[in-house]
Amino acid sequence: MSISSTGLSRDERKGRLAGAANPARGPPLTVSVRRACALLDVGATTLWAMIKNGEVATIKIGRKRLIIYSSLEKLVSSADDKQGGS
Repeated sequence: MSISSTGLSRDERKGRLAGAANPARGPPLTVSVRRACALLDVGATTLWAMIKNGEVATIKIGRKRLIIYSSLEKLVSSADDKQGGS
């Protein structure tokens, strides 16, 4: 028997991390690379290519790379606009 993985920790799946959206506070400022992959439904290689191409904005705190959440929203919004939006 195999168990499929979402690539997220138990806390991430249950939305208990600081990077999880909280309706009372609004969307998070940043999310982890892993969380951004899950939100966009893309693999890490694809996301890192998007970062390298400047499609997704990031910041680095210490050794940790964080994705600026608003850049993900802009990416999805621009893709939606190009496809005619629904």
